[in-house]
Amino acid sequence: MNKIVFLGVLCVITISSLKAASLVCGRIYLKNGAVIECTEKDRIKLPKGSGDLKLFRKAFYKDKVKEIYSYEEIDSIICWHAYSPEYLRKFVPSPKSGWLWVYLETPQIGAYVYSKKGYGIDDNGGIEVWVKQRTFSRSRTAYYLRKTDDSEFHDVGSASRNVKNSFRECIAEYISDDPELAKLIRQSNVNRSKTILMLQDYNPQKY
Repeated sequence: MNKIVFLGVLCVITISSLKAASLVCGRIYLKNGAVIECTEKDRIKLPKGSGDLKLFRKAFYKDKVKEIYSYEEIDSIICWHAYSPEYLRKFVPSPKSGWLWVYLETPQIGAYVYSKKGYGIDDNGGIEVWVKQRTFSRSRTAYYLRKTDDSEFHDVGSASRNVKNSFRECIAEYISDDPELAKLIRQSNVNRSKTILMLQDYNPQKY
């Protein structure tokens, strides 16, 4: 099993037989405004695909109780590893794509990572995006973008391949209302994760 590890602005590809924790602490925000809190003994199972969310009360005890929250009723979840509560990780459900990890979020735009095989959180707070490697292919990962005033998530390409001009062009076209940043992205020569991080400067209101 391959994994793409994200910690802050760090993005490296590594191979390991160990997975990060998929049972984590967190809060579930429902679309009706309710907030479901984990206590010290509770854990949320990190979601994948378009699956419903599972919360285990007394997760490590014989009398544990499972609560299930449907994909459609969840607005977002905030998660953290029990050993690193200072590093909060956010996930949102996309109606058409599945669970997305929030990689970057500003008042103007959000960037998200999708992984078909799911996610883990290391004890140091880093995110692992799991990828299954096959002989001639690998399981799907992708970056998505969504402007604040946009209702849909836009697929801009794989999160686990080398950067290509088509990847930069797709992003630049989406943010064409900020022509200065679009030009910088077209001219950049950094990897995909750093290209996405350039969107921190996206601000169409200055034009």
